[in-house]
Amino acid sequence: MAKLKRRSRWSLLLIREADRPVSRFQFSRKTVVALPAAAVLTVAGCFVWSEMQSLQRIHELEASLASESQSLEQTVESKTEEIAAVQKELDRLTSEAAKTQARIEQLHALENKLKTFIDKYGSSAKLPMDAAASAEGLASDADGAAMDGLSLLASQVPDEFGELSALIDTMTLTMEASMQQAEEKRLEAASVPSGWPTVSRRLTSGFGYRTDPFTGRSTYHAGIDIAGETGDPVYAAGEGTVKETGFHSERGNYIILTHRNGVESWYMHLRKIGVKEGEKVERGDLIGQLGNTGRSTGPHLHFQVVVQGEPVSPLPYLRLVKED
Repeated sequence: MAKLKRRSRWSLLLIREADRPVSRFQFSRKTVVALPAAAVLTVAGCFVWSEMQSLQRIHELEASLASESQSLEQTVESKTEEIAAVQKELDRLTSEAAKTQARIEQLHALENKLKTFIDKYGSSAKLPMDAAASAEGLASDADGAAMDGLSLLASQVPDEFGELSALIDTMTLTMEASMQQAEEKRLEAASVPSGWPTVSRRLTSGFGYRTDPFTGRSTYHAGIDIAGETGDPVYAAGEGTVKETGFHSERGNYIILTHRNGVESWYMHLRKIGVKEGEKVERGDLIGQLGNTGRSTGPHLHFQVVVQGEPVSPLPYLRLVKED
């Protein structure tokens, strides 16, 4: 009988207290080899499972980050559009503020013109002061608190710019109309022949009927005679235009000035004529020299005022009249 092959076995002795028996466990060689292998496989399996869980978590995190990134991009894009809209509105408000400031500066310029006009012509032309006072108040207010808070006001109520612009337009038109009206009054006052026409104040003959020095008869005298020295200056009595100059057998050397509203002033018996037809003159401008030409008995100036073609007394027009 063939001798059986003996299998090698491993024994594990478990020794406990001295009064207790020793426990013995036997394992085959395969079991001893299989147990560590199983342990290694178990550990490897746990590691692989852990890695797979980690990869899955990483994929989930990547997907979440991608979603959040897309959401953030959309938010940023939306905010960018909002910022662009706000910037556009700010640009518009800045432009409106600049336009308003320019209009206010125009009001300042008009205000200064009004003040200059009043200072220069206040005695001869009255200005509608309500418009001037309103414009001055508006310009003063605009320089202060109104302009300081203009941007804030516009951001809260954008239509206020339109209302303010309309107000400035109204004030500008009012001031311009006032300036035109005042200038018209000044021109009208300046054109009145009220300035004394020569240096002498001595009247030798008045307006109306008198005894003619040549014939001794009663004749109509259409002006006044002012005695003087030959060569004395003769001045324009009012602002106007030289209508006619020349020599006449009775008038001698003469000048006719036309003023506003159909008024004319005549200067006769001149020694010399110092202006030309069509020339513009102002009150007090030198236009000629007193003389004794034409039908005259001595050096004097015949001064005459004609309204709508009819001679009128010059005395109501003149100032500082002294009659000897």
